[in-house]
Amino acid sequence: MSFFSGLVTGLAKSVDDQLKSDILRTQKRMDGMEQYRVTRRRTELEREAADTKKVKEAIQNLSQFVDGDMWKATQLYATGGSTISGANKLYDVLDKNRAALGADFKIDEVISGLNATRPDGISEADYIANFVEGAKVIKSQGEMKGSGLLAAFGGDFGKTVDKRVEAQAPISESKYGILTVPTAKVNYDKLIERQKYKKDNRIDYDTFKQGYARFDQAIFYEEDPDEKAKLIKKRDDLYQKYLMDKKLEKSSTGKATSSLFSKESITKVIETANLSAIKGAGYTEGVGENLKILLEGNQGPIFEAKIQALKGLRQRFKSLNPEDEPILFNAIKSEEEKQKYERDTYISKQENNYIAATKDDATAIYEKYQTQDTTKKLFTNLPRAASTEAQFKQELKAIKETAKKEGYIPGKVIEYVAPNGRLLQLIWTGRSLIQ
Repeated sequence: MSFFSGLVTGLAKSVDDQLKSDILRTQKRMDGMEQYRVTRRRTELEREAADTKKVKEAIQNLSQFVDGDMWKATQLYATGGSTISGANKLYDVLDKNRAALGADFKIDEVISGLNATRPDGISEADYIANFVEGAKVIKSQGEMKGSGLLAAFGGDFGKTVDKRVEAQAPISESKYGILTVPTAKVNYDKLIERQKYKKDNRIDYDTFKQGYARFDQAIFYEEDPDEKAKLIKKRDDLYQKYLMDKKLEKSSTGKATSSLFSKESITKVIETANLSAIKGAGYTEGVGENLKILLEGNQGPIFEAKIQALKGLRQRFKSLNPEDEPILFNAIKSEEEKQKYERDTYISKQENNYIAATKDDATAIYEKYQTQDTTKKLFTNLPRAASTEAQFKQELKAIKETAKKEGYIPGKVIEYVAPNGRLLQLIWTGRSLIQ
């Protein structure tokens, strides 16, 4: 109330009760905003103090490995990702190695690239403050005018609130990010976890690449369900072993150095996946090396089986990063493009056969090709959907239902103009539509 006491007294005899009320309302708003801002700021200051303590402890812990040198320890903190959790994780790794190796533990062998030259004019407290985001300053200046008639007198009451907040909960200048801290390199190959794993699980990658493909082929030819399950487990265990080795086998830049497949081995894996899917769909005859794909008349369902095979491979290797396994993912992409070309060629052939069959007789029927005019008639009684996407789904459903009801031959090509005006040529597989 002290802020307005003089003003209230001076104006009391010359202003009406409304202005007095507006002055008091403004004061109340200022008091409320002040209390809110002070509470928020104190919470931020508590957070900053807690983070400062944690960062200090993390850097001090890391300094144990560099003879107490806080600047080198700061670089280790940055190497851990410049986060408290990352620095503590790095500490745990180094501590585990030191405990296991004892006098044989050499920090310079595990960590390389630490810079001994300290920046001028920077204190150890600044090293810590560099990683702690300062308390956020929320200003009220320019956000509060007087209430009612008092607004006519002008004045920035938010600025006054800021001064009061600063007096109750002052903030020091933030030093967050003032330093460019160099990061060191972790030589993963020197860590005991990697050394032990290499000793216990040594992988010959040429043998591994061949072995994975051989397991895939053995699974394909195995007819006994129990034996097939055992082979699948062995193949998947080998894959998991590879993933662990890939995770641990890192250079000082942190990049994995080995590849799961060669071009030859991934080609065999894709071929086996396609054959397995086609066999599972029931479009093969014979066994073992004499297995034959029954392609003629079954192109539609075979196309679908091969699409599902590639989806299965992508699912199997979903934990891998395509950038780390370009041979694998480029091969899958290439196979997808090859299959699309095969389907487009098939569609073109059926269209040409339809044109040839109806060239001299427009009433002639070629049952493996349906024109867009015939397809359009299927939608005569369909209600108009609320969106283009909903309309598209509704029309596709109508085509599938008609195909099942009227017994469309698998492999039939269906022309269809979608709601967006695009002409599609779909292949009926006997149970679904594909492009």
